[in-house]
Amino acid sequence: MDFKIQFPDGRQVDFHKLVEFLYGITDSEMNILHLLLSTDEKLSVEDISERLKIAKTSISKPVNILLSKGLIMRDKTEGEGKRRPKYLYYTDKNAVYNKIVNDLEAIAKIFCEKYKSHIESVTIK
Repeated sequence: MDFKIQFPDGRQVDFHKLVEFLYGITDSEMNILHLLLSTDEKLSVEDISERLKIAKTSISKPVNILLSKGLIMRDKTEGEGKRRPKYLYYTDKNAVYNKIVNDLEAIAKIFCEKYKSHIESVTIK
């Protein structure tokens, strides 16, 4: 799905690129976030690896970054026998939507305040 936001001058930015810029995340982190947003399932590292066709070893860092930014969540499941516990990753679509909207609104408010202050400071009196 191609979702673009259009600026007043006609330029467009892809929504995913805007989210990447907003949270300082990479394409691979965005791909994982998009995958988790597109399913109602909780996914393991193995599931993510299989669906995105990337190595399991390249998943832990991106998911930890997404966790630290509050964009995804994880549940811990007990391993069978003496096996290590397994983590399942997922998103709450409404929570992610609200987070993005609230963060964009906060940025717009800060921008308005800073820009007004800037304009007032450079206005010739």
